Amino acid sequence: MLDYAGNEINVKGCLGCAYAKHEFVLPTGIAYEDDLFTLSQDWELPILGFFVVSPKRHVENFQELTDEERVKIFEIVNYTINVLKENKVCENFNVVFEEKPNRHFHIWIMPRHEWMKNLVGNITEHIGKVFDYANQNLKTKENLEKIKEISNIVRVAFLKHKSF
Repeated sequence: MLDYAGNEINVKGCLGCAYAKHEFVLPTGIAYEDDLFTLSQDWELPILGFFVVSPKRHVENFQELTDEERVKIFEIVNYTINVLKENKVCENFNVVFEEKPNRHFHIWIMPRHEWMKNLVGNITEHIGKVFDYANQNLKTKENLEKIKEISNIVRVAFLKHKSF
């Protein structure tokens, strides 16, 4: 698998578990991490403000999370969206639960940029086309620098926030 900057990721087993164990790193690094979760820019898609919250322990669906984990994951999602809005990355987001059999559960914080609406209209119905466009057109040096910048802004915001 290649990350959004073209670096190869080679792991055996679960990618989410390997990331939680720091078996590989992403160009933007981890924006937030605690005992339960990691938050980082999406691994494959160079979409500004597209973050992934992933539990450190292997679970395959939302129902497997403990009550504490469910509360915490939504605190992370909410705070991340607030930081992205405050920094004018995007005004609207989709929060998507990614559940697949035998795969690590995670939540996408998916910005709904204007270019997405212009490209496909209803982003939710045509998310695959948005992803294809991002992979084919957004892997520019300039865009990757913006992604690193926003990831760092989110990282600093979490470090400064007293609740985290």
